Amino acid sequence: MLEHFALKLVAGIAIIWLWMPRKDVTDGFFRIQMLVALGLCVLVALTVQPVSPVVTTPGSYRSQTVSDSANSTGRSQRTTDLIRIAQVIAAVIAYLGHIVWKLGRRVPGTIAIYAVAGLCLISLLFSSFGNGFSVDALHWLLSDLVSCAVLGATLTGMLLGHWYLTTPTMSISPLSWFVRCLLLAAIGRLLLISLALFRFGFGSHDLVHVLWLSVRVVGGVLVPFVTALMVFRILRFRNTQSATGVLFAALILVFMGEISAALLARDLKIPY
Repeated sequence: MLEHFALKLVAGIAIIWLWMPRKDVTDGFFRIQMLVALGLCVLVALTVQPVSPVVTTPGSYRSQTVSDSANSTGRSQRTTDLIRIAQVIAAVIAYLGHIVWKLGRRVPGTIAIYAVAGLCLISLLFSSFGNGFSVDALHWLLSDLVSCAVLGATLTGMLLGHWYLTTPTMSISPLSWFVRCLLLAAIGRLLLISLALFRFGFGSHDLVHVLWLSVRVVGGVLVPFVTALMVFRILRFRNTQSATGVLFAALILVFMGEISAALLARDLKIPY
């Protein structure tokens, strides 16, 4: 569970790097970002473990909520090794990227960004299709990608807001871009949660699961959506410090939403 959360986090950061307007952001920001990616890649490489396919038993509450194909999701030892190798390579590239961004070499730094993002996406593919291609595996991948967008936009936007303390003359257009990205990610998260409820429903009557789903909806949809609207209005006054504070508070709730989703996935095997 921890390694999957860390994988989605580092993949979200790396994917956001590809989309964001990098030319308007100074080199020092990406130097720090590479160190963040380095730490997360090492964490994934150290913690990733095989996941045995889940087999339902008659009379269990899971048999009423999950299809047979969803129950077969898992991660083989070979898939685990491939994810670990990809993350180790990504960590090495992130370290080299830190050096080239520190030297102000934007072209090799951009290449490092593409390489880290590509390796993280490959790791997500391995994680989702570890037992072969299926509709449920595709559903898991789409859910993970949307979660990556929410996590990446919130965390990287918050760190970018802090960067304005050292470079106050930097254009606020990149931060405004993160607001729009976060808004779209929240809408995408709402669609994927709705799809999961439509396909699998929510047959568990356990109060703990109901609370987890509530936290998931609040942290994955409501908080990013409201945060995007609030930060958009704050940036009209060029108040980057207040915007950063709002993003920091939202990040905690977004993390809670993703952890709740991971707990639901562990118990119900449904990608809420």
